[in-house]
Amino acid sequence: MAELFHQMGFMAYPLAFSCVAILALTSYSTVRLFRPSAWADLRSKVFVDAILCWGGFAAILGMLGTLVGVVVSAQSIELAGGVSTVLAWGGIKVAVLTSVFGVLILAGSSMAWFGLQFRWRLLEASAVQEELAA
Repeated sequence: MAELFHQMGFMAYPLAFSCVAILALTSYSTVRLFRPSAWADLRSKVFVDAILCWGGFAAILGMLGTLVGVVVSAQSIELAGGVSTVLAWGGIKVAVLTSVFGVLILAGSSMAWFGLQFRWRLLEASAVQEELAA
């Protein structure tokens, strides 16, 4: 895993930061929405929506990393003077790694967002039912 992190180059750090931000937001939102006195407040909703925002940002970072990686790979091939299949595919593999991890982070954040969004909607529905019953 450390080798994959190293192969992604400088883009590994913003992707790792996005992953940490998503984990922190998910943990905070889970505590807020699953505590016994939880209710559907707008502050909780903002934190839940931020999870999906960071996931999208990670996917964009992954695509940016791929574009930068392809440019660097093309420059390496140009400097070598010839096209070696090992050089070309090695560069493309490294370039695509950032997209793979960006999309994986987006997938994880989407699942967390969906679960927490569902819980928030259930709390909101409970509040509306209590209001109508009163």
